[in-house]
Amino acid sequence: MERVEDVAEVAVVVLAGGGSTRWAAQTAREGRGGADKLAAPLGGVTVLEHLLRGLTGREVVLVGPGGIREDPPGGGPLAGFAAGLGASTAGVLVLLGGDQPFAASAVPRLLAALARDPALDAVVGVDADGRRQPLLSAHRRERARRVLDGLPAVAGLPLRELFRGRVGEVAVSAREALDVDVPQDLARARALLPGPPAARGGDPEASGPGPT
Repeated sequence: MERVEDVAEVAVVVLAGGGSTRWAAQTAREGRGGADKLAAPLGGVTVLEHLLRGLTGREVVLVGPGGIREDPPGGGPLAGFAAGLGASTAGVLVLLGGDQPFAASAVPRLLAALARDPALDAVVGVDADGRRQPLLSAHRRERARRVLDGLPAVAGLPLRELFRGRVGEVAVSAREALDVDVPQDLARARALLPGPPAARGGDPEASGPGPT
């Protein structure tokens, strides 16, 4: 069986431009500060860096601070995907959230599912409860481009607009689907790391730079 990566370049679009609203509100109430969930320490690096390290060797398009910006800034996840598509010439684009530190392990299965059926426009991860996870998905460039071009605007629209064609589904684990929205999610992520509890948080400033 041909793999997607044998016949088309692949880029991973990582959305990192969200406002961390729930995270900031809860940490402010608890007097803990730290308005950016992606910068929260996880295993000696940040939440975002943990994801990026799992994507080493792949083309990564970071949408958000430190990368490219969606138009308009803060325009939502569909606008972020559109920005990522415009910044890469890859024939297949994988879409992940920057607050999903363990999502990288799902990427090979998403690509394999897309390769198995050339008629599919996209594939999306589905969790154990049967819920689609649009930030664990892979898209054929030409189809995604047609969908976006057919919309009057992308700002504020939901990601489900991308899944109107032929869409396959891939089972993803709770670990892969875990997104860090509130401090309790960060605690769950730390509990999934190997090693003693003291090593599961850590100071990202002391760990050296993450991947570029």
